[in-house]
Amino acid sequence: MVQEDDEPTVILNQVNGLFLSLVIPRRQVKEFKQALEAHGLLDKSLRITPFIRGSDDPVILPTLDVLQINPSCYSAESNEQKYTIPTKFELDGAVRPDDENQIAYSRDIVLKRIGLVDQAGIEAQLIFRRRPSTRFDESNKSPLTKAVREWLHSLPPDIQSKLGANLDGLLNACKWMYTIYPPMLLLPPTFLSKAPWPGLLAIVLKPHLSVLYNIICQQLKVTHIAINGPIPALLPSSESDTSKSNILRSPTNLVPLYGDFGEPNLPSTEQNLRDAFWVSTKQNDITQTWAPLYTMFSRGNISEKTRLLRLVPARSAQESTAVDLYAGVGYFAFSYAKAGVDNVLCWELNGWSIEGLKRGAKTNGWSIKVIDNAREERILDDSKQVATKIGEERFLVFHESNRNAPEKVQRLRHSIPPVSHVNCGYLPSSSSSWDIAVQVLDPMEGGWIHAHENVPLRNIEGRMNEVVGIFRDLVYQYRTQDPASSFNVECQHVEQVKAYAPGIVHCVFDVAILPYSASNGIAQP
Repeated sequence: MVQEDDEPTVILNQVNGLFLSLVIPRRQVKEFKQALEAHGLLDKSLRITPFIRGSDDPVILPTLDVLQINPSCYSAESNEQKYTIPTKFELDGAVRPDDENQIAYSRDIVLKRIGLVDQAGIEAQLIFRRRPSTRFDESNKSPLTKAVREWLHSLPPDIQSKLGANLDGLLNACKWMYTIYPPMLLLPPTFLSKAPWPGLLAIVLKPHLSVLYNIICQQLKVTHIAINGPIPALLPSSESDTSKSNILRSPTNLVPLYGDFGEPNLPSTEQNLRDAFWVSTKQNDITQTWAPLYTMFSRGNISEKTRLLRLVPARSAQESTAVDLYAGVGYFAFSYAKAGVDNVLCWELNGWSIEGLKRGAKTNGWSIKVIDNAREERILDDSKQVATKIGEERFLVFHESNRNAPEKVQRLRHSIPPVSHVNCGYLPSSSSSWDIAVQVLDPMEGGWIHAHENVPLRNIEGRMNEVVGIFRDLVYQYRTQDPASSFNVECQHVEQVKAYAPGIVHCVFDVAILPYSASNGIAQP
């Protein structure tokens, strides 16, 4: 069912078509319902229903069956009625519903996202559910299913006769997750790839598939269709049998199916930028825009974007600046602006991402200036021009390596508010930018560094201690005459954003680097 909200439209959960629900004691239903609603994570397309262990009675659990239940979600010692609350919460495809450690970890993530993890007396367990195939087919509510059904019945009689009884099997296999980023439909790699679909594709012609895509576009009101794929860490090199790091995070595994996406691997010239296909979406009432053939976009980072909106500014009553060392199309930079930060300085290498950043900023009503050549950079040395032309821009974007950030920030310090937040949003690890982050923080007041990294689930605490040690060394190396005695370094929070791979978690370490005189009196982020 299509959800009408500010989020991209997602039909099925990423874990084999599973939905995640909470099993809650009756006395806590209202509290959980309000918390989920406040964070936009209550699935209002399904009802809150009484929970009966092991039951698949459609009266008790309408259109749903319980696949796997954590054994502790029902206590034989208590007669209190429990309820299932459906959520929009999505788990990464690497999470296995039969892994007890990952179930416990996933439960903690859910509670953290809705602000209930540290509250006493909270009782909540997870169940995974799916729609029975018969009800799914009979309801025929999915626009994608409708489009496929219409196409199958439009095939030539000779092809339909070859299908025979396979027709029902084809329709039963139409359980694909999909996302709509207007005007593009993004399909999963499993689209038309699992039995019995390969058998049909072997006998249909390319024009027949074009008809299918056209019908899908009409049903879902889109103009372009593509199959999504993971962002590769490495790209083929011009040299044989070698690879190079995908530092631009280029979406080379995206497979266009329908519509003109443009030519791959084009440079970001003015003409190419004008001619390219662009899409957009809204998250937290913030519009983000990108060219899907040239720029990645991760909807899974929504929880971290939401968290940034709630961060207490390092200077609650004063102006402040945020620095994003891996800005992309504004994934996190826009959240800083929305949260009220006065200026955001961005570094980005990908010209396609910078164009998306520009378009998104303008759509959201924020002024933006891009500095990408020596002539424009000379403005930074003119204090009057900086104050009048640069200082008034909400976003100042540097089209270059973030290795140059300390020198640029130093030239700007007299014209911008103090830098109180630095975002290092790069995976699998942003550690190569941590020395830069320490240098760009305000030299007198310090602030917070938000360091992203993929961490083994069982080693989060150990890695946190290592991260603090690394930043203490960097503070000693780069800050004042006797920095070790004047600044306190501590990790105030570790945010577990999402599962990245089996046993691997995308974490954000909130590292506070604050003067000792203030470290105990400033609100934590």
